[in-house]
Amino acid sequence: MKSWIPGLVGLGILLLFIGVIYGVYADDQDAKDTASAVEDIGVFLTGIGLVMGALIDTEEDNYVRFGMLLAAALIIGFLWGGVTL
Repeated sequence: MKSWIPGLVGLGILLLFIGVIYGVYADDQDAKDTASAVEDIGVFLTGIGLVMGALIDTEEDNYVRFGMLLAAALIIGFLWGGVTL
C-alpha cells in the first residue's frame, strides 16, 4: 500500500471526528458553520484518499480495492448526500 493513502484517510477521519464533536458543542451559528466546514473537508479527504488509493494501488487484492471504493461511496453518500436509512 502506498504510504500516503492511510495518512490521507486517517487525516480525513480525524478532521471528520473533530468537526462532529465541535458541532455538538457549538453555541452560535458561526461555530456550527466552522464545524460543518471542518467536517466537509474530512469527508472530502477520506473519500478522495479511498478512491485514489483504490485506483492507483494495483498491488492490493481486487476485493480490497472494491471495498475501498464502496467505503468511499458510503462515506460520501451518507455524510454529504444526506442519505438516511
